[in-house]
Amino acid sequence: MNAKAKLYHLTSQDFRLPFHIDKDRQVMTSPAQDIPMLCWPDGRWCLPANVYMLELYHRGLSRKNHGGTLLTYAANISHLLRYCHDNKTDLPDLTDNQFAFFIKTLQGERRAKSPEVLARDANSVIAIGRNCLDFLASVGRLHQDDDFIGPKGRIRADQKEFEVRTEGVRIGKGKFIRKYWHHRSFPTPDPKNKRLPISSDIVDRLRKSVEPASGSIYQRKRRYAMLKLLEVTGGRRSEIAALTVESVYEASRMQEPALKLMTAKKPGGREEFRYVPIACQDVAFLVEFVEKNRRRIIRKTCGHDNDDGFVLVSETTGRKLEPNTITQEVAILANAAGVKEKSCPHMFRHRFITKLFVALIEQHKLENEEDFRRALLDTETIKQKIQQWTGHANLGSLDVYINLAFDEAANFKKTYDAVSLRREVDSFKASVDQVQHELRNGASPTEASRQLLNIIEAFDADLDGHHGESNLNDS
Repeated sequence: MNAKAKLYHLTSQDFRLPFHIDKDRQVMTSPAQDIPMLCWPDGRWCLPANVYMLELYHRGLSRKNHGGTLLTYAANISHLLRYCHDNKTDLPDLTDNQFAFFIKTLQGERRAKSPEVLARDANSVIAIGRNCLDFLASVGRLHQDDDFIGPKGRIRADQKEFEVRTEGVRIGKGKFIRKYWHHRSFPTPDPKNKRLPISSDIVDRLRKSVEPASGSIYQRKRRYAMLKLLEVTGGRRSEIAALTVESVYEASRMQEPALKLMTAKKPGGREEFRYVPIACQDVAFLVEFVEKNRRRIIRKTCGHDNDDGFVLVSETTGRKLEPNTITQEVAILANAAGVKEKSCPHMFRHRFITKLFVALIEQHKLENEEDFRRALLDTETIKQKIQQWTGHANLGSLDVYINLAFDEAANFKKTYDAVSLRREVDSFKASVDQVQHELRNGASPTEASRQLLNIIEAFDADLDGHHGESNLNDS
């Protein structure tokens, strides 16, 4: 099962599917862009796979960012389509032993460029296997074969279930049941990786590597903006990629700035947004990037009339950066900085949430992890703040951050205002360091002075905000 050409392509942006015929016998349609359509390896249309994609579409699985969750399913079942094609086996004729051998093949596959390394870990094999069993259940329905898959079926698989609570509330409220397939051939799961935040030292090294690793002024400025957004918003990479210029301008008009971020991981591609507070100086930096650096690129590439309005755009096309490009950019900077430890955009999110939890621990004077969990369940203000800033619907998934936050909080005792102030001081220092790097690399002293003045004025506004809060608390 060597890597081959993809078996799927996405429907176009104007593609629509019929869903209703009205009283005048007119066919009503709904948007259906970015649905993966699959073929067999020899190019023939694969009806069972596309019926399954249609089922997933109607289930409301995400298609954001060029396919989303549907694309993951399409990629996963592609392994089974190749296996059946190579072994000249029709999907409805697949046996239990053949499926078990398919799973073993997935486990034994190795990377083409590094034969000593397995292509995927046990958890990836299980994820592919579960998707393929779900697909085979669809095949059974398509062929009206109730005995195709099940505990006593031709393919002997069990459907298990677990409970999910949507907002970390008590049992009986906001819960639903999620099901998944299991087969005897699945490997033992690997331990899940602990969610570790990126360290301050690595963030600093990434920032310092921007200058030597960048080939143009715009690329350098965009990388600074990307790191800034990852650090101060805690946004997922797709959320950072989707940040709009209008959101930056909206934040700049606020007395207490907050960026409007699209919240990813919503079923059916449903759009939801949240507001994340950021420092005045960070808004000032983003506005300058948009008006000085980004505007020039738009003028040179797609033109103002064709501007899609996203903050981070390609230097060659003026179009929005893809989430994968943000991952690649962080990897480039990590390589330039000589960082050996794992460094990826999502680790900035872990850092942001951990810092938020530390601040909440100090603000509410919580003594231990159980106090925090109880407050998370019972205190509406804490729940709202966490969901507003992080975009989590299931607060139960944040449990690991509680441990990390208490580990960090054990090292110091400060007030909530001081924690917030520390974040803004760190951001101020990072902005000053950036200007210093630009001066060393030939930037105009006049331009650097202007940047410093803007940074200082914005920082003064942040300090005034804290002074006002302190006076309010004292009164």
